[in-house]
Amino acid sequence: MLRRYEAELRLPDGARAPSSMGSVLHGALIEQLPEDYAAYLHTENLRPYSQSVRWDREGERVLWRIGTLEETAGEIIGTALEHMEQIFLRQKNYTASVQDLRCVSQRSYQDIADTYFRAETAPRGAEIHFLTPTSFKRDGAYILLPESALILQSLLLRWNAFCPDIRIEEDNLAQELAAHIHLTRYVLRSAAFSVEGYNIRGFRGQIALRFTGSDMVRRILGTLLAYAPYAGIGIKTALGMGAVETDIWKG
Repeated sequence: MLRRYEAELRLPDGARAPSSMGSVLHGALIEQLPEDYAAYLHTENLRPYSQSVRWDREGERVLWRIGTLEETAGEIIGTALEHMEQIFLRQKNYTASVQDLRCVSQRSYQDIADTYFRAETAPRGAEIHFLTPTSFKRDGAYILLPESALILQSLLLRWNAFCPDIRIEEDNLAQELAAHIHLTRYVLRSAAFSVEGYNIRGFRGQIALRFTGSDMVRRILGTLLAYAPYAGIGIKTALGMGAVETDIWKG
């Protein structure tokens, strides 16, 4: 089961909440979890959740978002969040008030797959909004542009890790799918994300994509991009990078 939680954070007067504050909130959230589960998470390279913070201009508020990618994470993190009224940010040495925390979306992997594989027509494209700095890493170097193959590889890795019953697997699948994605519009800017004093370069903004290829290819693409708001895209999604919203254009 996939879940997405959102809450408004009220900070002390004068405090700011850049996207990089996601790494501070991640540490504070881990402190709220049972010790054995927190210890387990520290051993995992691929975390079963995403987490981010950003300024919501429309609502004029600091928005905290947590997405869980499998049942155990959903239950344990959900329980920790359920009665959370405030959270202590040790690195900032202050307490933030947690307002209106709720589960805004809950779906199964099967439901997402059925939406696109059972639809009368396959999707024809999508728009991706990168809400927090997003980046990829290849051969030890950061990639500052939204390459289609890297976006898809990121999503396939998480989908197959946390949904063993509905695997989307094939040799070089990300590259094969990427050949059927065509960039039609973009508004992007470079962005930095600070982790423990080290800046990771990435990008923010939005892109529009047109799908081509077979009916099956377009259904897989729709499925993966519908999954993206829960999983995030790229590196360090548990620390606050790669938060996205997607709009799938139905056929």
